[in-house]
Amino acid sequence: MNVLRFDAFALALQQQPAANMKYLHLILLLFLSQFTNGQNTPRVVKSFDNVTVFDDFSYITNRWNQKNSATERMIISDGRYRVERLKNTYFTISLAKDVTNIEAFDVITSIEVERTKANKNASGGLVLKAQPTGSSALIVEINAKKQYRILMMRGGSLTALFSEKNEGWIKAPSLKKKGFNEIRVVTNGSEYDLYLNSEFVRSFIITSLKTGGIGYYAGAQSAINAKLFIIKTDGSSPLTPVKPIETKPKEDASPKDETYVELVKVFKAKIDKQQKEIETLTEELSICKANLAIDTTSANKVKKMQMEMDGLKNRVQTLEAKLESTKKRLAYLESMKEDVESQENGDLILHLTQLLSDKKDENEKLKAEKAELLRQIGELRRRN
Repeated sequence: MNVLRFDAFALALQQQPAANMKYLHLILLLFLSQFTNGQNTPRVVKSFDNVTVFDDFSYITNRWNQKNSATERMIISDGRYRVERLKNTYFTISLAKDVTNIEAFDVITSIEVERTKANKNASGGLVLKAQPTGSSALIVEINAKKQYRILMMRGGSLTALFSEKNEGWIKAPSLKKKGFNEIRVVTNGSEYDLYLNSEFVRSFIITSLKTGGIGYYAGAQSAINAKLFIIKTDGSSPLTPVKPIETKPKEDASPKDETYVELVKVFKAKIDKQQKEIETLTEELSICKANLAIDTTSANKVKKMQMEMDGLKNRVQTLEAKLESTKKRLAYLESMKEDVESQENGDLILHLTQLLSDKKDENEKLKAEKAELLRQIGELRRRN
C-alpha cells in the first residue's frame, strides 16, 4: 500500500514538473532564510527605552563581586571595575547580582582588554543569559587584535560559534587595539544584534537560552577594565534593588565594610607594586641577555687585540735588536773618531763626525719608535 502511494506521488511529480520545482525552490529559500537572512541587518525591532541599570563604577555597590584570590581578582577602583584571571587556565566570570532572570534587553558596556608581554592573546567580554547553576551562558568576547568571537558555554566548556577557523575569532574593523571598546547587544527572546563601537556587526539566533544573568568575562591570564554598564528594558523586567556599600560606618554599626575596603586597597597597592617589580626584573633580564651578546663580541675583540699586541711585541724585539746593533756600530765609530782625531787629517775627521751625527739621529728615531710601541702595548693591556 505504501509503495502504491509513493508511485502515485512520483507520477504526480512527473505530470507537473514546472510547478513542483517552483514550490521546491520557494521552500528551499525559506529554509535558508532562517539561517542567513538578517545576519547583515538587525533582527530585533523592539525598542528598549527604560534605563533599568546605569553603573559607572564611581562607587562600590553590592551589585558586583569584590574578590582577591590566587586565581582571580575583582575590584572596583578609580571608576573602573577590574576583572582579572591570574591563572593561565580556565576563565573568570563576574555576574551582576541584581540581573538574574532577564529575557529582552539592550545592554551597553565599555571595556578595555589589557594586553601584556606575558599574554599577547589576552581577551575578555560580556556574558549574557547566564544560568543560575553556571551550566550555560552566551559570551561575546574581544581581544587586542581587533577581533571578536561568540562563545557558547555548556557545562564549563566553551564552544565558538559561526567560525571554525582561528578558534572562532573574526576580524572587526570597528574595534580598537588599544583603549576602551564599546560592546552593545540587543536581544529579544532568541534573536540577538551585536554592535561594536556603535557599528552593527551581525545578528544571530540562539534558541537554547531564554533568560539569565549578565556580567563580565576574562579569559585565561587576562584582565579587563570596565567603565560603563547600562541595561535598557521595556520596563517589564523586575530587578533586585542595589544599595551602595557604606564606606563610613554609622555610630552603632561595626566597621567591617570600611575595613574590607581598606584591605582591598592595601592588597591592590601591594599587587601593583609587585607588578612593577616584575616589569623591572623583566627589563633587567632583557638587558642581561643583551650584555651577554655584547660580552661575546667583546671576547672576539679581545682576541683580535691580543694578536695585535703579540705582533707589536715581535716588532719591539726586532727594533731592540736593531738598536743594539746600532749602538755597537756607534761605539765602533766613536773609537774610530778618537783614532782619527789623534792624526792631522781634518777632512777625514769632518766626514766621520757627520757620519757619527747621522747614526745618532737614527738611534734617536729608533728609541722614539720603541717608546711609541711600548705605549701602545700598555694601552692594550689597560683595555684588556
